[in-house]
Amino acid sequence: MPILNPVISVTKPLDLHKDWLADAALSLEQRQIWNNVRTELHEARGKIEDLETRIRLLERQPIEEDHSILTRPEFNREVARMLAFDERYGGTSSVLYFDFEHLEDVAGRYGKSVANAAIRLIGDTLMKNVRTSDVVGRLAPDEFGVLLMRCDNPSAWRKGEGLSKALYEAISEVHGCKLDIVISYGAYTFHENEDVAVGLKQAAQAVTRAQRGI
Repeated sequence: MPILNPVISVTKPLDLHKDWLADAALSLEQRQIWNNVRTELHEARGKIEDLETRIRLLERQPIEEDHSILTRPEFNREVARMLAFDERYGGTSSVLYFDFEHLEDVAGRYGKSVANAAIRLIGDTLMKNVRTSDVVGRLAPDEFGVLLMRCDNPSAWRKGEGLSKALYEAISEVHGCKLDIVISYGAYTFHENEDVAVGLKQAAQAVTRAQRGI
């Protein structure tokens, strides 16, 4: 019997409902082998179509943002709510203000992907190193804030120092690019009847004083 060597085009989808060797003179063993091949091809095509469908569905879904890192308005509202809680039930909370000098220059120097990765690392590092009761927000392109619940002023400064070290380790090199970002931070502890704007302003002024060596 001549050697069977069917040629099936790979440029067109395989019609699995058509038996390409239906009229071929095959032995029982050869027919069984061909039936097994058809079954495997059918299963493989089913898996491929399933994957293609899932990919199309994923492509249609919008990219979800990380809602753990609040915007400035969201951060201000959450801090105001927490301060109202402190005023009503008693408690002391502090805010940390972080300034990332040269962060805005990263996109122009290394590209947007590196800049976005650096921002994500900053947010992830802050979230991983604070309590679940604390609040993290991005206040501006190069500024982040952290509300520390039940935290006095000395403890807030110590926490700021620890977070600063963790941030330097996280963003010193991103995607193989060494980033020359200077991190400054300031802490402020809220008093009775003070609002968010006052605390952030005082914490930002503490950053300025630290930058000037005052």
